[in-house]
Amino acid sequence: MNARERFIRYMHYEKPDRLPFYEFLGFWAETCNRWYGEGLPVGMNVYDYFNFDKRESVPVDFGPIPRFVPRTLEEDERYRTTVTDTGIVKRDLKTQTSMATFIDFPVKDRGDWEKMKKRFNPYDARRYPITWSDELLEYYKTADRPIGLGMTGFFGEARHLMGLERLLVTFYRDPGLVHDIMDFWSGFLIETSANALKEAKIDFVTIWEDMAYKRGPHISPRFFREFMLPNYEKVTDFIRKHGIDIIMVDTDGNHEALTQLFLEGGVNCLYPLEVASDMDAVANRKTYGRELLLIGNIDKRALASSKEAVKREVEKVSPLLEDGGFLPSVDHAVPSDVPFGNYVYYIDLIKNRLQR
Repeated sequence: MNARERFIRYMHYEKPDRLPFYEFLGFWAETCNRWYGEGLPVGMNVYDYFNFDKRESVPVDFGPIPRFVPRTLEEDERYRTTVTDTGIVKRDLKTQTSMATFIDFPVKDRGDWEKMKKRFNPYDARRYPITWSDELLEYYKTADRPIGLGMTGFFGEARHLMGLERLLVTFYRDPGLVHDIMDFWSGFLIETSANALKEAKIDFVTIWEDMAYKRGPHISPRFFREFMLPNYEKVTDFIRKHGIDIIMVDTDGNHEALTQLFLEGGVNCLYPLEVASDMDAVANRKTYGRELLLIGNIDKRALASSKEAVKREVEKVSPLLEDGGFLPSVDHAVPSDVPFGNYVYYIDLIKNRLQR
């Protein structure tokens, strides 16, 4: 059984030859650099070293076309301030990977939004790779690993356009503008993805939102129902009509207040289930049953702590592995405070359970 067959069977609660083996959100560059000094062969790809199952994404471009011109505005020994190709002004720490400080965003009002819309023509030929051909489609049809399609969601895209603070204020000051952005985005996602969904063999779709923090979501369930739910229903309906029934949302933080609404909107998988935000995969399975697929929920802080803490994390989620529909994975990109030995120990524990 190959990785594709294994993934599809397991995510439909059927028995594969063994359980799928993934690290869904990857590793910080500093993590790999540290590990090269602790036992990981220098230059070795982490995914290859641990022999993770493979997965792949169809490269459809949902970004603005044409892009903004990237440029450096200011730079010193520690920081670099740049304009990104999506029009965001941000400051990055040069000495290590970290969260950027966001300074400005391209959409501040309706006038900016009307200009920005022109960069989101779903029929622009540049949205699909120049390799889009019968040969590529045959590869997707016969590939030995699951094939996904990644989109940016409604809150996620509005946040990219306006910034978090301005977006949250605009829900109150100009709700019509937020409606227009999210309604436009559902149409854009449908029209842009149409050829990929129709022509390529796709196994799952991921939608990036990042719309929650440690204590809860950035907007209320009422706002989700008003602004986002109708658009989720449109997009997930369109996806399912093309035979794809694994639809994931990636959002950090505690999204429990919105989980049922995601389900109503046609989403049936959530990740990464951050432990620091009190997300609990076992509790979610008890609440939502097999209606909700789950990925993540291995506490990155435990991996940085001790082997005893790592063992507790793996034992915590072990009951879900036999049931299916749950992929254990660290609940964010693996940070550099995780020792290589702890991560090797974690992988050994996971593999022992996956191969039972």
